[in-house]
Amino acid sequence: MKKILVCSFLLLAVVSLTFSQDVFTFTLAPIHPVYQESKAYTFSNNVRFSYLKSPGEEEYVVNSLLATKKNQEGEVEYVSLPFKAADPHNTSFWYMKSASDIALLRLEWKDYVTVEGYIHGGINTLFGAYGGVDTLGFDGQYGGGLDLGLFDTVFLRFGVHHFSGHWGDEVLYDFYETYSKGEDYLSLTEYTRNNSWYMGMRIQPFSFISVGLEAELPQNKAWIRPAAHVPGNTEKPSSEESPEKANTSSHIWNQEGAEGRNNLSYPSSYKAWRIGLDIEGQYAINEKIRLYSILDIQFHQDGKINPLSALYEEDRPWETEYTLAFGLGMREKEELPEFVIEVSLHSGRVPLLNYWFKKTKYVAVGVGLNY
Repeated sequence: MKKILVCSFLLLAVVSLTFSQDVFTFTLAPIHPVYQESKAYTFSNNVRFSYLKSPGEEEYVVNSLLATKKNQEGEVEYVSLPFKAADPHNTSFWYMKSASDIALLRLEWKDYVTVEGYIHGGINTLFGAYGGVDTLGFDGQYGGGLDLGLFDTVFLRFGVHHFSGHWGDEVLYDFYETYSKGEDYLSLTEYTRNNSWYMGMRIQPFSFISVGLEAELPQNKAWIRPAAHVPGNTEKPSSEESPEKANTSSHIWNQEGAEGRNNLSYPSSYKAWRIGLDIEGQYAINEKIRLYSILDIQFHQDGKINPLSALYEEDRPWETEYTLAFGLGMREKEELPEFVIEVSLHSGRVPLLNYWFKKTKYVAVGVGLNY
């Protein structure tokens, strides 16, 4: 007992002496995580309220849902079913994202090494910006893990990430008023990526520029939708609706109306990866105001799935989308989030998960908060 007390006293003395010399510092819940996500990525954890405008052409109109249906041969395929008339009203939107990226406890060794835990999460939503403001849907996301900073130059993040899409109630009302289940469709599809590993790296060699790379990989036991996107060897976590160790694709295919179908023929190289790359440049006007620009590129391996035939095609490329953002950032105090006024250009997916199959272009103008 005496040895334990002596050792504890010596350890306390060493720790106290170390911190008194400012070698190590602890910070509880710092406002700004040491690892910074790409602020232009749709599902980054920040706050945005923006007006989105797409070209007034029918190919860019967001007016359809993806559902499964049997073709003439009796095989299941995906069909895009409009829920309202295609007109320019469906090319103007209000986009709102409320999300937080929170560092929990930070340990720093001078400017050499920083380690912290983090959690993040939030909700995305998209409304029609005309007369009646119909809600197209909601996306929920959350995650957590560890951040690591090295010499204030290299920043790493490792953790888990979950997100899933949900249809808007007004959209579903219009859809069910138009179509009959069993005749026009078998089941609506959803886009879900739960139980994924997340890995990120940001390098900032100079104060005015940084480069980020992130990768997201579904775990072996993961919830993935739609069925055609599920890697062949994935297992669904046990639950009331799915027995333990049930093949995920078989179970979800059954829910989508295709009994007996699975993805075991998919090559082992297909993992449903998402890879993100961004470059951010900034110019500090003074200590409180800065200008910034960001080029964000996203690569989706599920682009190798044909969105209509629901078949994996080896020759199809990964799907790619681009976002270019320009902003003015203002921060009154270091302890506060950064208020931004931002304009962005986007080419790729609609910024709601369940509309992943619909490609669009838009200009967004809005305000927000960066952490």
